Amino acid sequence: MSHLFRNLMENDNLLVGISELSQMYDISPRQLRYWEQKGFIASVTQEENVSRKYRLPTVVKVEMIKRFLDEGFTLAKAVEKADQKIKIAHHIRKVFSGALQNLEVIDNRFTIMSLGPVDEEKHILHIIHDDLTQKLHYELLPEKEAYDFDKLKNCPPIDSTNKENR
Repeated sequence: MSHLFRNLMENDNLLVGISELSQMYDISPRQLRYWEQKGFIASVTQEENVSRKYRLPTVVKVEMIKRFLDEGFTLAKAVEKADQKIKIAHHIRKVFSGALQNLEVIDNRFTIMSLGPVDEEKHILHIIHDDLTQKLHYELLPEKEAYDFDKLKNCPPIDSTNKENR
């Protein structure tokens, strides 16, 4: 199972055409070609007279550049800030792709990431996020002891009218 998640995290073969990318972020194709000419982004090399295509990491970078431009940064500063964020994300991706063993979503409420082994005894760290309460919970279990997903399936929904639960 960990191989599947690792492949998903490392896969950047999704291609988006210049027209779609332009529409996604309200950036003209001309502006995207200018950014490419300046070396800020890169398209996938294809045959001549074929519409430009961009890989998923470039799509993410375009979104970040556009957001920083909308915040008032210059193009050069927006690209610099996007590159910094991408560098951090790359390190996070590298760490998690090596450590992620399983990912489960229970009742569209709980996301459980299993990481490990995290120590010499080969314990597995389970990080549980509750979408309703926005809280994280951590459990460290021996490698051979499976996480009890059923206990989350039986969690009652949060009563939003009860002030004590807010």
